[in-house]
Amino acid sequence: MRAFRDLSIKRKLTLIIMATSFVALLLACTAFLAYDWVTFRRGMVEALSSQAESIGINSSAALAFNVQGSGNEILASLRAQPHVVSAYIFDKDGSVFAQYRRSGVNGQASAPKLQPAGHYFDSNYLHLFQPILQAGDRIGTVYIQSDLDQVNTRLRRYLMIVAFIIAAALAVAFMFSSGLQRVVSGPILHLAEIETRVHQENDYSIRATKESNDELGLLIDGFNEMLKKIQDRDALLTIAKDKAEEANRTKSSFLANMSHELRTPLNAILGYSEMLIEDAQDTGSEEAVPDLQKIHAAGKHLLSLINDVLDLSKIEAGKMELYVESFEIPAAVHEVVTTIQPLVAKNENVLKVNCPAEIGGMRSDVTRVRQVLFNLLSNASKFTDRGVISLDVSAKPRGDQDWIVFKIKDTGIGMTPEQMGKLFQTFSQADASTTRKYGGTGLGLVISRRFCQMMGGDVVVESESGSGSTFTVQLPRHMPEEAKAEGVPAESEPKEALTPQPNTILVIDDEESARDLATRLLTKEGFNVQAASSGEEGLRLARELHPTAITLDVLMPNMDGWSVLKALKADKELADIPVILLTIVEDKQLGYALGARDYLTKPIDRERLTSILKKYRVDNNSHVLVIEDDIGIREMMRRVLEKEGWNVREAENGREGLDRVAEERPGLILLDLMMPLMDGFEFVSELHKRQEWRSIPIVVVTGKDVTAEDRERLTGHVQKILLKGAYKNEDLLAAVRGVVNTSKI
Repeated sequence: MRAFRDLSIKRKLTLIIMATSFVALLLACTAFLAYDWVTFRRGMVEALSSQAESIGINSSAALAFNVQGSGNEILASLRAQPHVVSAYIFDKDGSVFAQYRRSGVNGQASAPKLQPAGHYFDSNYLHLFQPILQAGDRIGTVYIQSDLDQVNTRLRRYLMIVAFIIAAALAVAFMFSSGLQRVVSGPILHLAEIETRVHQENDYSIRATKESNDELGLLIDGFNEMLKKIQDRDALLTIAKDKAEEANRTKSSFLANMSHELRTPLNAILGYSEMLIEDAQDTGSEEAVPDLQKIHAAGKHLLSLINDVLDLSKIEAGKMELYVESFEIPAAVHEVVTTIQPLVAKNENVLKVNCPAEIGGMRSDVTRVRQVLFNLLSNASKFTDRGVISLDVSAKPRGDQDWIVFKIKDTGIGMTPEQMGKLFQTFSQADASTTRKYGGTGLGLVISRRFCQMMGGDVVVESESGSGSTFTVQLPRHMPEEAKAEGVPAESEPKEALTPQPNTILVIDDEESARDLATRLLTKEGFNVQAASSGEEGLRLARELHPTAITLDVLMPNMDGWSVLKALKADKELADIPVILLTIVEDKQLGYALGARDYLTKPIDRERLTSILKKYRVDNNSHVLVIEDDIGIREMMRRVLEKEGWNVREAENGREGLDRVAEERPGLILLDLMMPLMDGFEFVSELHKRQEWRSIPIVVVTGKDVTAEDRERLTGHVQKILLKGAYKNEDLLAAVRGVVNTSKI
């Protein structure tokens, strides 16, 4: 039955029609044969009875007068009946009066036992006993034995006829069923074909054709109605999707603006609080310092919350960028541990770190790795009181590469299974009571997990209420890159270590002619020049030489200029080396494109700001031009700069900034990007239209998230030569020819 269910509808219909026809014919033929067989046997009995009656009439006189020979002659007439095997005439005493046997047939070997009048059949013969009467008295009995060859012959002939009729009928039924089944299976197969097309083409406008008003017609109507509803739903979903995308674009624009609007006042809060703390310490007003420190700490906390929301928004919008670089794991862990120590000590916890020095390095986004570890350690510190927090780092092979495992374990409050189920949900902590008691937005773990997944790994958690929690971060040692260049050149033979020399310029460019041209030009300027043909080699030489400045090509295979710049700025020993980004094309004439020299993000790190200012100081007579639309920020920056010995002039937008530059050329410009009337991008473009202003260093100080498009606008394009100012939120990115000249001092 299972095999029948699996057959196609076409075969099922054919088999049903054939089986029904066969059974009907078989029953009809069986009834006919049974009727004919019974009727024919009855006819045989009647025929034998007539013969026996005739024999009895003819032999009655012979029996009456006991004439022996006469009875045999009468029975001899049965020779004309080939089916009669034997016959006997018995007298009234039951003795054999006469007998007959068909020649060549044994028949009844001896006279049968006399029985009452009647007949019976056995397997091979018909036996008949007929009384002989005279004047109503039985004077004898006639016995006739007949074979059944006629019956068997007739039966075989009828069976052959029945078999032929059934075969012919089934053939006709098959032909009719093949045609009739199309009426049923055709619409069903048509429906199946339409369903396949809809699935493959994802086109719900296709409709099935209705051919009848029966149940199949109703099925097709229902199928078409279903397709129409799906089509209508998809149209509504498309509209909703377009609206959602538009809302997402609006949200992204809103967050970009809010980034600026929120960070700008925070910059003032943090900047003024730092200055007030210094003033209070200088004037001896120590009683005000704790309150000011609380204001500063609250501002930093608010900034971290804002950054979390903005980071999550960028992740969800697919705009979060990862910067892959090589770094040493112990150094990154040490930096995180140093930063987290105050939070650990706040609840009187003990932090135990196990990070083997021989674990080596990894290639990933070091900033995101540090952020993940900081978030998890911060979480452990917050939910643990007078306990132990441990950070264990290990390497475990998986597949064809190593995986780095960071395990953060605490002895804090732990979590129930229900709380763990909500752990990685946006804006959710373990439960409402946890949020009220410990605070926080619930974004740290969500962002940490998203970062890990973006870097090819994940975060898993094990916890038990009252027994602490264990978070395990698993990251590949070498993060998979979406567009990894092929044909990485093999490393050449190890080169001898070079001895650092003063006024050394390191040229990193993959093109030999470009390296040669840069070397000749810089050598004429009095520099000692060393060249590297790849980013990897350039990093090695930078660590060996610690050069005065680095010229760096942006477009290089395998490891481009942005990756090299990230690696340089991530290394504390190399971070302060000025970097000139340049690309030499076509005629190979060296020049410098004009654009932003450096930029910082708001809130401003005052120590980083002053270090940049010192680097760009040319002489005591030069001044700094601050272009910022927020009066509070301008005032704060003026006080910081004047304290460092700079002369400061101000402008509240780009248009006014151009007027100030025209009045007196500044030694450095601090530029905000988002301003009314003329923003920072327009200011840079207008400034560079005048040759004499192109060498003025510009430090961009902005609360705006600087995108790749923004970097393109800042760096601009110069015919045949392209130089882009790099972008990293924490780092100082160095710039063009003026940087090299000032670095020689």
